[in-house]
Amino acid sequence: MKRTSFKIIPLLSIFILFTLLYSTFLSAQSGDNLYRYDALDIQTKIKGSFDLIPEAPNAKIKQVTAQLLLYPQENNYQSIKAIDMGKGQPQPPTNSILYTWNDGIIESKKFGYTSTVQTKYTRLQVKQKILFPLSANDIKSYESYTLPTQTIDSNNPKIIKQAAQLAQGEDDLFKLVFKITYWVESNVQYDLNTLTASASQKASWVLDNKKGVCDEMTSLLVAMLRSLGIPARFVSGISYTTSDLFNENWQPHGWAEVYFPNIGWVSFDPTFGQYGYVDVTHIKLRDGFDPSEPATKYEWLADKVKLDAKPLAFDIALLKKGKEAPEEIQVAAEVTGKEIGFGSYNQVKGILKNTANYYTAATLQLAVPPEINILGRNKRTILLAPKEVKETLWTLQVPAALPTQYIYNFPLVIYTERNTTAQETFTVQNGKTIYSQSEIETLNQQDEEKSYSRKVSVDCDYPHQAAVNEKVPIKCTIKNIGEKTLHKLQFCIEKVCEEITLPPATEKTSAITQTSEKAGWQKILVSLTNPEVDKKSSFEYLIYDPPSVSITPQYPAKVKYGENIPLTIILDKTSFTSPQNVVINIKSGRFEQTWELTSLQKQEQLTVLLEKPPLTSENKFMIEVKWQDEKKKSYTSSQTILIIGQAQNISDHVKMFLNEIMLLFS
Repeated sequence: MKRTSFKIIPLLSIFILFTLLYSTFLSAQSGDNLYRYDALDIQTKIKGSFDLIPEAPNAKIKQVTAQLLLYPQENNYQSIKAIDMGKGQPQPPTNSILYTWNDGIIESKKFGYTSTVQTKYTRLQVKQKILFPLSANDIKSYESYTLPTQTIDSNNPKIIKQAAQLAQGEDDLFKLVFKITYWVESNVQYDLNTLTASASQKASWVLDNKKGVCDEMTSLLVAMLRSLGIPARFVSGISYTTSDLFNENWQPHGWAEVYFPNIGWVSFDPTFGQYGYVDVTHIKLRDGFDPSEPATKYEWLADKVKLDAKPLAFDIALLKKGKEAPEEIQVAAEVTGKEIGFGSYNQVKGILKNTANYYTAATLQLAVPPEINILGRNKRTILLAPKEVKETLWTLQVPAALPTQYIYNFPLVIYTERNTTAQETFTVQNGKTIYSQSEIETLNQQDEEKSYSRKVSVDCDYPHQAAVNEKVPIKCTIKNIGEKTLHKLQFCIEKVCEEITLPPATEKTSAITQTSEKAGWQKILVSLTNPEVDKKSSFEYLIYDPPSVSITPQYPAKVKYGENIPLTIILDKTSFTSPQNVVINIKSGRFEQTWELTSLQKQEQLTVLLEKPPLTSENKFMIEVKWQDEKKKSYTSSQTILIIGQAQNISDHVKMFLNEIMLLFS
């Protein structure tokens, strides 16, 4: 994603920049981003050719075959809608196509196919912790995907050492695969040169040189995983890129699939920074043990004939786009200093919530005006467990050289790779507090500033929802997964703290009980601090109250006989919790009207027009509302309203009297 540039133009009084920045940001991101769709229909043409070259006047050929091993595969995110094999060939039963020539003609031959593939934004969901290391039973029948190959030399001592360092103390398989994938993405520079583009280099070469293209990055990832006994394979296919390095957007591409027991092959793409999935521009054509495996195999039965194979050609066309896929990650922004002086430092907190019930990752960046300096790295890739909430921080510096006669309102935008955004602002003016760098960072110590924080895990067990005033048990376990003993470690759940010593490979559990008198989301902070560790994590659970409904009828107090009666019922929830399965019934004598609502999320207005009803002198209407909570417990509320009927003449009096008599017998 390209960074957006912004320009500040000072005004004489208060300069408001937020609209300019955000509109510029949205304009820069408003291009057709294919990565955000939930589905694509893509036409793929793969064409191959070869020359048969006679090496003597009496050269002869009896038969030649070309086996094309790149073939669109059916899986959880990809399906074949149509395919034309060429030369009238039927669709093959296996994931390859065999073309055969028996014409005996020594000439150039062509082959290929056209397919329409539909890709979907979906994934094999890892919803809970899978223990690492994997047992022999976990990888039964997949052992071959843990072995070294020509390119993926997972038995190289350097690869084994680097993978072991990253795996030290980690017992969650998804977190470990994420950690290794992120390490490869962060440490291997994408370098499109002839050395790496022309042929795949060994994984050990990539580790030594820290550069390569998608094949090399994926080979290193697969090699490191295999060295730890984790089955992994290389995927060959096509993907879409907006990089200026390429003349065409659609390019051959390679990524990895990792085997998760009882789930299947889960995609990880270190080049694109995609963890646990690939986007809809990825077309899978093959998976295998090694990237050097040929895409096409040729065999020919001939005498004095040479076969010269040409590179495969790819022609990709986008046929149809779905709709924008929902984002699993919610993002919020907070600024430490809302009003600061010139030359001050400031800090921005990004709060991420995983709304999904499976592991997912988000890559965040902060967009700021060019006058604001971001200290350290801007881009952050963060893994979130199911329903987990995490925080990350950026430290900013405001220049002291800005003209001090103006007030500046600086906007900020935190955005993900799929353009989920959160906005905040802060003002800079003369006479306000100036924070030094150390002061601003002390206010909210950054987890990433203390490297050992990554070697302390926090796992909390708590109910995801509870009633108002209900006792909520919260139990948190911290584990030292590193190599050092942690002394004087302050372990706090909210305001309940204790000081502990935590040796390597040991854990400590602490529990508290919470109650809340107010419904809503209850946020709990867990912190671990000592001179080496500053780790903060938070989680939230829902406090619900009994659902309640207010009934506000609107009606005329008096109605003349023969007139229509407009009757409106306004329903509103008076609780945090939304009433479910709401039934509204209005009844009066022989009249009855019923409405049903699945859920009362907001104020609802229900209107009925009674056309010339049989009025009496006193017309009572019973309004009854029934609803349920999420546990199917029932609630009822009712209200009676009275509308006076007025006769305009003796005939009306008689009719109203007769209506009253009829009501007695109804």
